[in-house]
Order: sequence, then C-alpha cells, then structure tokens
Amino acid sequence: MATTGLEFATNEYDRDRFVRVRGIAEGLAGLASDARFTPDRPYLPDLGIVSPKTGCSIAAFDGDGRVALIKRADNGRWALPGGYAEVGSPPAMNALRELHEETGLDAAIERLVGVYDNREFGSVAAYQFYICLFRARITGGAPRPSAETTEVRLVDPDDLPEDMSALQRAMVVGAVANAPLAVFQ
Repeated sequence: MATTGLEFATNEYDRDRFVRVRGIAEGLAGLASDARFTPDRPYLPDLGIVSPKTGCSIAAFDGDGRVALIKRADNGRWALPGGYAEVGSPPAMNALRELHEETGLDAAIERLVGVYDNREFGSVAAYQFYICLFRARITGGAPRPSAETTEVRLVDPDDLPEDMSALQRAMVVGAVANAPLAVFQ
C-alpha cells in the first residue's frame, strides 16, 4: 500500500504519510520473519512493483437486447455494473458478483468482450486500471438499487443516458458489436 501510495501521491503530506506507513510495515515484517531475514532477502520481493488495478465489468442483456445499467451512488453517473477484482476470484466470477450486488440480477457469461485501459479514455481517476468486460445474458433476479447504486435500468443500447463516460460508452459499443475477437488497447 505504501509503495502504491508513493507512486500516486500528489502532495508532500501524502508522500510523508506513505513513507511512514512503509517504515511501520517494514518493522512489522521484521517481527514476522524468521532469523534469516536480511535486507538483501526482503520480506515480500515485489513490494516495489506498482501495477494497474484490475476491474471486472459486465454488459448483461435481456431477451429484448436491452443492457443493464446502474446509476452510481458515488458520482451519480451511469455505467455498466462492475468493480475492482477480488483476490482469489476469477475475473468472470467477479463480474457476475458485481452484477448481482449492484443490480439484483443474475446472468450467464457468454464471452470476454475485451480489456479496456482507463487512461486510453482520458480518465482522471487517481489510479490506472484495466477493465475486463464480459458480455452476458440475464437469467433471473429483479432490478433493484444497492448501497453502490441509486438506480438500475434496462436500456436500449441506441438510447444510452447522456451522463456516461467515454470509457463506459466504448464498452457498451464493444459489447453490442459482439465481435469475434476481444477488444484491447
């Protein structure tokens, strides 16, 4: 966490906090390691690698070709259901879990649509992330909002709400196209 924080810190105060967090973590690692722990054999060898986060989103379609969209509680914008991947859960399962948590709907995955890079779409997010987008067909459940969503709608892809990011629009377009090869940047 400290290494990632140092990579993305935007001011001296955050930088200072993450330096202190790193020192605390190193101290804890020293307590948890055996006597063979030495500075040349670090506790976790990949602490210095800062990688993009991974998200899993889903374009779930009903029998009429409408796609499930959520209105996000955090920013009020429309989007496909999705979220950051959880360790130990495959990407498709993450996407299905997010769909159910955010919409109340269940679905069956049809295919991977593509992998999207938020930075390629002018994102102002603090972190770079890749989104694995899956296409699915809705199999059950009932649309309902959640703690993360204020509204759930089944929408004709040709009539998307105006308040959607360029990335979200591109993902819907990719899911509708249903091309035989996955999209990637």
